[in-house]
Amino acid sequence: MIEINSQEIRYFYRNIVKSGNVYRIKYNNKDYGEFKKLSDALYERDALFYCNFDYDLLVECDLENKYENTVLPPFPEKRSKGRIKGIKVNKKEREGEILFNHKEKGFYIKKGEKIFGYYASMTEAFYYKKILMENDWDENALKKNITARIEMNLKLDLTKEYEVKLNYCPNCRSKLKINQEECPSCGINIKEYLYSN
Repeated sequence: MIEINSQEIRYFYRNIVKSGNVYRIKYNNKDYGEFKKLSDALYERDALFYCNFDYDLLVECDLENKYENTVLPPFPEKRSKGRIKGIKVNKKEREGEILFNHKEKGFYIKKGEKIFGYYASMTEAFYYKKILMENDWDENALKKNITARIEMNLKLDLTKEYEVKLNYCPNCRSKLKINQEECPSCGINIKEYLYSN
């Protein structure tokens, strides 16, 4: 059972509003769906916070539902007025921030006074920030997780052979894992399908 102080119940159920028999997730005056089970609403809320309320990132989110088999504290019937007492969380101190340097013409990650690299795009900076957060801001994690950068405006040399990694099945368009040989949905051998067509 999750033990929680009665003053902190409001913080535990933040951004969740009960209307009738359903629970709704609300953030910045936007509605992010309704759920019949409170545990599902809590899981979706945590996943949305993890992905900065971006549905494109939410598709790839793989957080486990830690609320599924736990006894949750009772949902407050009335919301008390005023600020939430107790935990004050400074998001910049905990998660750092991504800023743009006009002189260097690149994005960089800043946590406290420390700066972590310069990146060409916001997406790349966000990707490396996520790696740093998962590894407790250890810079060695960046050296281990070096990924190949794809140049978008690069002219292809037609005499050269390039390595291609498929993210989706060419037949049924279901998502594939890296270096997967058979599609989990339609069961075709991907290499045989590509060479036969």
